[in-house]
Amino acid sequence: MGLIANKRVWFLLACLVGSVAVAYFGQPLAHDNSDAVLIIITVMTVFAGFLVAIIAVLGDPALLPPGSWRKAENERDSAIDAILTHAWLFRVYLIAIALLFAGVLLHKAPDCDVAPWIKTWIERAYLLMGAFSFFLTLALPSTLTEFQRKRVDAEIERRRQEAGIKE
Repeated sequence: MGLIANKRVWFLLACLVGSVAVAYFGQPLAHDNSDAVLIIITVMTVFAGFLVAIIAVLGDPALLPPGSWRKAENERDSAIDAILTHAWLFRVYLIAIALLFAGVLLHKAPDCDVAPWIKTWIERAYLLMGAFSFFLTLALPSTLTEFQRKRVDAEIERRRQEAGIKE
């Protein structure tokens, strides 16, 4: 396994462990806390909208490097990988929002209709997914920075070729 793949695995594990801790220890604080629910839903919704914009930008074919079709084809896999990674993060946001919605609805249900332990686990689940997606989002700035660096490098290369300068 390469160094980058190893970093990703450790990052995902750290995000997951942190999210489990947030869900377990944060559930009593989130219980009956409408402010916490409002903040979580607002943040997840804003993040989801922002991520849709990022996915749209990453998928723009105009961002492929200039040159032959072979050069563009070589970059296709990394572009698709980036899109798929962000699409998975978008799904995590949606799962967090769906669990939060279920938690809000079930919170109002009488205990005779829905067992209190189910309500508790729904709260833990939306806290887990909310924290997990938030922690994963911490990697977005470096991803976007790397993406923009590649775009600048591609533009410099295009201008060099236009000027007839070879490497």
